[in-house]
Amino acid sequence: MTDIEKTVALDKTEVDDRSSPSPPFTTTSTIAVDESAESAKSSEGPTEPPAAPASTLPPPPDGGAHAWMTVAGSFLAVFVQFGIANAFGVFQGYYETHFLAEYKPQDISWIGGVQQFLLFFGGLFSGRAMDAYGGHAVFIPGSILIVLSLMLTSLCTKYYQFMLAQGVLFGLGSALVFSPAVSIPSQWFLKRRALATSIAVAGSGLGGTLWPIVLNRLFAEIGFAWTLRTVGFIALALLAVANALIRTRLPRRKPSPLKNTFVPFKDPHYALLACGLMACTMAIFNPFFYITVNASRLGASTSLAFYCVSFLNAGSTVGRLFAGVADRWGRFNVLAGASGLVSIFLLAFWTTLHSVPALIAFAVLYGFLVGFIISLIPPAIAMISKPHEIGARVGLVYTCGSIFVLTGPPISGAFVTAYPGDRGWQYIGVFSGLVAAFGTILVTLARFKVNPKVFAIV
Repeated sequence: MTDIEKTVALDKTEVDDRSSPSPPFTTTSTIAVDESAESAKSSEGPTEPPAAPASTLPPPPDGGAHAWMTVAGSFLAVFVQFGIANAFGVFQGYYETHFLAEYKPQDISWIGGVQQFLLFFGGLFSGRAMDAYGGHAVFIPGSILIVLSLMLTSLCTKYYQFMLAQGVLFGLGSALVFSPAVSIPSQWFLKRRALATSIAVAGSGLGGTLWPIVLNRLFAEIGFAWTLRTVGFIALALLAVANALIRTRLPRRKPSPLKNTFVPFKDPHYALLACGLMACTMAIFNPFFYITVNASRLGASTSLAFYCVSFLNAGSTVGRLFAGVADRWGRFNVLAGASGLVSIFLLAFWTTLHSVPALIAFAVLYGFLVGFIISLIPPAIAMISKPHEIGARVGLVYTCGSIFVLTGPPISGAFVTAYPGDRGWQYIGVFSGLVAAFGTILVTLARFKVNPKVFAIV
């Protein structure tokens, strides 16, 4: 019997009074028990694990200056890092007509694929380092690498140079910034954890909305090289402010042995959720890579095609902000529902796009749904994790999902190359939609594993 099942059995009297019984972890802490009980007072609240022992960790304050400063710092960090990464569709379209015109779309997409792969793959190591040494131990070197990557990319003219500077270097910097940025807010919040995380992660959606516009305008006005340098200086300023704002709440801990890296997968709740999220990440980012090229194919002007990335990210920004409703409706419930709708949109709408207005409408609505998924990954994992394990467990999901993120865009590009005309683009929708549907099934199974009641708030 797992710790979750033992504790639920011991607290059966309290659990029976709730419409959504919690899967807490065993602990002897008086404060931890009080915190768990407080989160169980209302059937409207989601299930939560208790905090660490009272002697080392007081309850999360759920607010205060340092808490909201951390949220603001995380917002700025992902505004730069993930916002620029989400704008790769602009680079994809630009490279296809300028520096890398002789390369196939799937070859160019490998630059963005490697970038995303390293972003997620490095999450395991950055999460462990954050838990052991604090957020700044990874934030500062990650910020330096991101700025250095932008400056070096401004000097690139050949494929291998773009791969090293933009793909590898930016990916490594992203790994050191992103996973801690979305994990640290969970240390400061319990009841409003989804709200805090959604506000922090919304920075990536806003960045993904504004950076494509900035890049497209500056490419035309000052050229590629000075555009990247200008973006690099802006990133330097914003990341410096982010590093000044972010605070790590939990005490430093000796990192667990590497041999225990995959121990969390022995927990069936975590294993189902993690595998479902991996499948979703393979599917949901494909439109981010190819929406610009698809818009051009449908007859959009060059300017409007570039702005389609902004439309998609604008919808994503709103979705990330609205993800805070999961504190009331249940984080697993909302996550499963959003991933299910994403699969439907890919299968039913991406495959039938034949006009630019329809593509723009799809971009906004699809981005809105993806925003929920991106925002709710850390809060959902935190629900079934001990506080000091959150960073490592979130990082482990991103690391394992990196393989799927790496392969998704090139597979989609291969469909476009192998099947000219509408057919290749339809296959992208079918492939992505089916993978997202499989991920939805696993996330739903994880939700019912945590709580088998159909109408429970989980």
